[in-house]
Amino acid sequence: MNIVMVSVDYKSAKIEGREKFSFTTNKVREAVRNIKATPLVRGAVLISTCNRTELYLSCEEECEINPVELLCREANVNHMDMPDIFNIKYNEDAINHVMEVACGLRSMILCEDQIITQVKTAAQIAREEKATDSILETLFRLAATCGKKAKTKVKVRAVPTSVADQAICMLEDKYGIKNKKILVIGNGEMGRICSSKLVEKGADVTVTLRTYKYGVNIVPFGCKTIPYDEREKIIPNMNMIISATASPHYTITKDMLKIINNDLILVDLAVPRDIDPEIEGKDFITCYNIDSLAKGEELNNVEAIKKIREIIQEEEEQFFKWYNIHLCQSQINGIKNVITKRVSGGLDIDYEDDLSFEILEKAVHKTIDICLRSIKDELTPEFLENMKYQMTKKQGDKR
Repeated sequence: MNIVMVSVDYKSAKIEGREKFSFTTNKVREAVRNIKATPLVRGAVLISTCNRTELYLSCEEECEINPVELLCREANVNHMDMPDIFNIKYNEDAINHVMEVACGLRSMILCEDQIITQVKTAAQIAREEKATDSILETLFRLAATCGKKAKTKVKVRAVPTSVADQAICMLEDKYGIKNKKILVIGNGEMGRICSSKLVEKGADVTVTLRTYKYGVNIVPFGCKTIPYDEREKIIPNMNMIISATASPHYTITKDMLKIINNDLILVDLAVPRDIDPEIEGKDFITCYNIDSLAKGEELNNVEAIKKIREIIQEEEEQFFKWYNIHLCQSQINGIKNVITKRVSGGLDIDYEDDLSFEILEKAVHKTIDICLRSIKDELTPEFLENMKYQMTKKQGDKR
């Protein structure tokens, strides 16, 4: 096993650093294809969210791959410019890390709702691009299972379940939301969550749309809409603006706020950032971004975290059991072939009848799988190789 992981997350890098490693879905696809084509790399999975970018590699045994160089190559970043923001882990540590990520233990919002889907999506993209292998496939499948179990079996004390929730809780606590005029830029998942919750709390919400197609755009109930290109016209009338898009350009620029002479709260939930950072410090303007919303909830959930770690340990054990079988697969296949030949040698089978032999082969293989399953924890390549040797020797015994 040779699993390597490199991570850039909200703990190791501020938003200015993280946004350099933000990948769109199409860029993720391109990146995993390129990385899989790298010599000695068997598989690659890339997770890219607003708070983390993580590259997982399955490599040839005993080869040395620099995951930082691969990640920086795909992000078009010189890794020498920011050497201290990378976190690298190997094998058992990398396995534990992805389990913790899937359970939300490494999220800015403890046990957030979206991370399981993000982990599953990363694995799915790698699968679609034929960039993964059986080791990463199994690891990410068990990580997603681990996250689901943690979500359903462990109760975390009341905390916001997403960055959008966290932002709205902050706005409500500090400024109040009811009857406030709020512009939400972006009608993706994050934008819709914000809009819906703001309406529930009594805000007057306007949502931007780049285009409107009936039955295609889902606008949360109770929201007004405005074309994206007309957003600047209504900014002076707003109390708050929340931006959550995947735009490669700023959705709010410094020039748009030249005539602002009333208090305006700006909340940027995007990575890369939607709101021009030069706006910060301008008169009447208060700015927040994802890093501003970071909030530790660990102290209130010590017992819950302990239970989640127990679930993680169980899923890690499942992975290592699977990997043990995976290591033994070539020996198991050899044993199946030997036994199939021995059994068929004692039966009156017409070998030209492919169907008869196929039925026999399936029956033998299934029986062996059932037998080996009962001792799977004790299986080793050496044990199986010796078993195959003994069977081969007996097959040649003419007594």
